[in-house]
Amino acid sequence: MEENAIVEEIKKEEDLKAPKRVIKTSLVLLGIFILGLFLFGLGYFLGVGGPENIKQRLVDKDAPTRYKDVDFGRFWDALGKVEDVYIGSIDYDKMVDGAIYGMVSSLGDPFSVYLNKETLNEFNGEINGTFEGIGAELTARDGKLVIIAPLEGSPAEKAGMKAGDIIEAIEGQSVGGMTVEEAVMKIRGQKDSFVNLTIVRSGSDKPFDLKIKRETINVKSVDYKMEDNGIAYVKILRFDTTTKNLISDAADDINKNKAKGLILDLRNNPGGYLDSAIDVASEFIKEGTVVIEQYKDGKKEEFAAKGGGKLYDIPMVVLVNSGSASASEILAGAIHDHKRGALIGEKTFGKGSVQEMISLSAGGALKLTMAKWLTPSGTVIDKNGLLPDIEVKLEETSDVKKDNQLDRAREEVNKIIK
Repeated sequence: MEENAIVEEIKKEEDLKAPKRVIKTSLVLLGIFILGLFLFGLGYFLGVGGPENIKQRLVDKDAPTRYKDVDFGRFWDALGKVEDVYIGSIDYDKMVDGAIYGMVSSLGDPFSVYLNKETLNEFNGEINGTFEGIGAELTARDGKLVIIAPLEGSPAEKAGMKAGDIIEAIEGQSVGGMTVEEAVMKIRGQKDSFVNLTIVRSGSDKPFDLKIKRETINVKSVDYKMEDNGIAYVKILRFDTTTKNLISDAADDINKNKAKGLILDLRNNPGGYLDSAIDVASEFIKEGTVVIEQYKDGKKEEFAAKGGGKLYDIPMVVLVNSGSASASEILAGAIHDHKRGALIGEKTFGKGSVQEMISLSAGGALKLTMAKWLTPSGTVIDKNGLLPDIEVKLEETSDVKKDNQLDRAREEVNKIIK
């Protein structure tokens, strides 16, 4: 009996311990669960499993740590609101294009732009190839779309467009808020079609309309002739991959004809490739710096004449005006600073920044300003332009054969050779 009582007592004690073990196990499991929640929350807060990881999954790319202080939450918040409220359909590709465009536009630099796939194809076909449009170089300045220069012989020039003209509207649509690339896309079109541009010209507040017929634009970059008095006249319309050879051919003919002097006409030349400008400068400058590039960190890189030129000793002058920009300002500045020739005409445009085309992995590209150009003596071209040594304002006349600036250039080059 006593043994039975002892066994019964032990059984009762075991029955009392069982719930305690269950409670203890439950508490341990609860602690593990709470610890897990804490670690998850910590990871979420630090971006291991939270918004940063969501971003990574959405863009399939790690978010760089240097952006840890940038509040991208505003973007995701706005995107969520659009998805929740907007009644129309959503094209996410267009939204991403718009976001990138807005990001680059916020830099406030008219020459830094985002080019989507379609715009990039148009851009690549412009500088060297044949395209259909009106043949005018366009830029942005002080929030306005400004004509740098119409190409010689182009539909724009034939219609009366001039360097410095401001475009207010395209086909009646205001260009306010429109980028240069967007405006170019609207101006271009099929050959033999027309585009209506509303223009404001310097010196007048009254806008007027130009109806311009689009044509196939074949850009010939160099025009050359020998004048009767033994003066060579060379006009460079832009700097592309053909310019070097065309200038070299002209130099051969100039030497063959034993020209006494040379007039280099860079008026209404909107620019082009840096390499092309250096190649041309090397025909006139034997050695030394042609242009200096100054980068974001203040570092400077000098680009020197390449040698082997054919026109080192010929007396020369250079014609410039407000339509002379970019690569043409590089060439004019180099000739001036090396004292190879005087600049005659009007102040140049002042487009002295360097853009780099950076391809994007998903297509399209960023064209970003990455440096500024300085002349060999250190003159900053961008937004300043180059002042002529001899200022000569162009006299407006109905006689297309009369050109008072060219006449003055002839006078000056004749003074040098006599």
